Amino acid sequence: MKKRSFVFGALILSISGIICKILGVLYKIPLANILGSEGMGVYYLIFPVYAFLITFVSNSFSLSISKNVSQSVSHGDYYEAYRIFKASLVLLLFLGLGLFVLLSCFSKVIANLQGLDMAFICYLALAPLIILVSISSAYKGYFQGLQNMVPSALSQVVAQIFKLVFAFMFAKMLSKFGVVYGTLGSFLGLGIAEASNTLFFVFYFLVFKKRNKKFFEKEGAEKTPVPQKNIMRTVFKSALPFILSSVILPMSLLIDSFLIVNILKAGGFDKLFATSLLGINSGIVSTLTSLPSTVSSAICMTIIPFVSYSLSKKDYEGVAYKSVLAIKLSLIVALPCFLVFLFFPGDILRLLYSASFSNIYEFNEAVTLFMLSSINVFYLSILNISTALLQSINKSYVPVVSLSLSLIFKVICEVILIFIPSLNIAGAILSNAVCYVASATINIYFYRKYIYLKPNFLRSFVSPFVSSLACVLGVFLTKLLLMPYVSSTFLTISSLFVGGVVFIIMLFVLRTFTKEEKEAILGLAKKKG
Repeated sequence: MKKRSFVFGALILSISGIICKILGVLYKIPLANILGSEGMGVYYLIFPVYAFLITFVSNSFSLSISKNVSQSVSHGDYYEAYRIFKASLVLLLFLGLGLFVLLSCFSKVIANLQGLDMAFICYLALAPLIILVSISSAYKGYFQGLQNMVPSALSQVVAQIFKLVFAFMFAKMLSKFGVVYGTLGSFLGLGIAEASNTLFFVFYFLVFKKRNKKFFEKEGAEKTPVPQKNIMRTVFKSALPFILSSVILPMSLLIDSFLIVNILKAGGFDKLFATSLLGINSGIVSTLTSLPSTVSSAICMTIIPFVSYSLSKKDYEGVAYKSVLAIKLSLIVALPCFLVFLFFPGDILRLLYSASFSNIYEFNEAVTLFMLSSINVFYLSILNISTALLQSINKSYVPVVSLSLSLIFKVICEVILIFIPSLNIAGAILSNAVCYVASATINIYFYRKYIYLKPNFLRSFVSPFVSSLACVLGVFLTKLLLMPYVSSTFLTISSLFVGGVVFIIMLFVLRTFTKEEKEAILGLAKKKG
């Protein structure tokens, strides 16, 4: 099997993730225009429950499977890696069926607790998707454990295209019956997307199996193989820390879906306005601020099997090298986005979501929330990377504890701050910032205790920050020069483009990447360790 560099794997997933986010924005802009802020509020009242449940069978198990498969591959035992995949597939199928039954049976109870009894039809539409996610997660974990990120990348793009087409189409068809039915339509489109994702993985696996028969032959495997039940137990135990740390952020969104609207109503806002505020924050602002974390998430998915591979080989220098590189790549994406979102929130919202706001008050509220959320772009990226790094060196309990403590503190802050009339929903954003900052700081502190990192301060931190400042300056000067001559739409697009070009040029001028890293990014370097 061809060996791939860590950066090349991260780059593949990052590119696909960015494409998917762009398609997601293209999907959510017309969706927001169809459903309106109230409809997006309903969407993000329901979706966090589904997101919370699939956390138990999605990335958590994918990461666990990839880690176990990677360890077997590091010893040249590809057949054992295949047995890990088979056992994991059966385990996930049973877990998915259990969660499907759970959501189906309690759909009305959940909807009533959220104060929107008709929402149960949306939960019934989402329930079967958990089984599909369970199946695709096993395939994704297997291929990532083989350090092959291509199927994960391609499946994301395929699923997002199906989602863009069908979710929009069904939402438009059903929205004439009411906001809840329009939301139901978007979830039906999501179901088709998940089905296409699962079918893609199955097809890719069959082709891969045909071309790599030696990976699936017993010859060379140990004479007394580990029983499948034991493998399931190992995968499940290995997944527990991933589940506990991964479930906390979706749990935060789940808590928000129950808390925010009810607190706003208790503070004197009517239900419609409170739901609209939730829609602006979760459906518009969070969509944009989550875009940079796509890259950090891609790096997280890639870093665990690669670092685990180096760790199993006792290549501690390789572990440190990949860790520093992962942090640097996250900063290179997070810093410019943080500063651009901070200084130009109105321009970006006006460009993408001008038709989604029913009045100037909603737009101004979105600008304020977007600006406040910009800091979360930076800290969420650091939190994602630090969590993945700790998981890759078998210190998974640290992010579990740090996130749990931070979540408790966040809920306390949220209850207090949202009740302040001048803050209202902005209190939720400030509370999120507190959560991310605290968790990321604790994670980085402990990771440096376990792994001796030797980052080049100028290349890893100063260069990305200075390049980001140059990016902001480029955007500002371009706006200043072109403002009298072009439309606002062209002005925003051209200034952001110039800022991006300036940022990339500055990265090279300041020699941010070493020669080895440049080769790795181009996919020419052999895997270190």
